[in-house]
Amino acid sequence: MRANMQLVDTNVFIDHFRNYAAAINFFNSVDENTVIFSAISEAEIVAGQQCADAETKHKTLQFLGRWRKIDVTNQIAVLAGDIVREHGIELADAIIAATAQVYKARVLTRNVKHFSMIKNLAVKIPYS
Repeated sequence: MRANMQLVDTNVFIDHFRNYAAAINFFNSVDENTVIFSAISEAEIVAGQQCADAETKHKTLQFLGRWRKIDVTNQIAVLAGDIVREHGIELADAIIAATAQVYKARVLTRNVKHFSMIKNLAVKIPYS
């Protein structure tokens, strides 16, 4: 795994799907080979009402298919459980954080608050 891996959080994808210019620019400029995301983010996105429309869901999954999706392994699940117990954050965020730790990736998120208290986790806001 490359040292400069970036794990994109769900909210960054949602900004893109809502046509937020900064998010669109981010995805247009990022090196696709350095971007990963958690399968949990895919679940969170598909759970949104906009994906009740089959065409929108198809386009959403097609866009996500450009990036490397990381499945929740047992190692990630156990680490996420530790993170929930130690920091009291929601399970989905803990799985995303654990995925980033296992893959030695920096979390790109607009929600730094949820991730900043986790030791050994690099967090960055990708745009303003």
